[in-house]
Amino acid sequence: MSTLLILILVVIIFLAIVGMGWSNFLFSVYEGFNKIKNSPIIKNITEISKTEVDRLIN
Repeated sequence: MSTLLILILVVIIFLAIVGMGWSNFLFSVYEGFNKIKNSPIIKNITEISKTEVDRLIN
């Protein structure tokens, strides 16, 4: 089951690269990463994780 899922993802990524071109594909991935990175939910999870790790270490 997992190999089928991986194969489907590889095919979708390959078709996206072929359809958009390599540079556009990388730019789109980069822009998506920046949108996710700047999300308030991700920032909140990051701060909570840092707090919990610091609490566990100390």
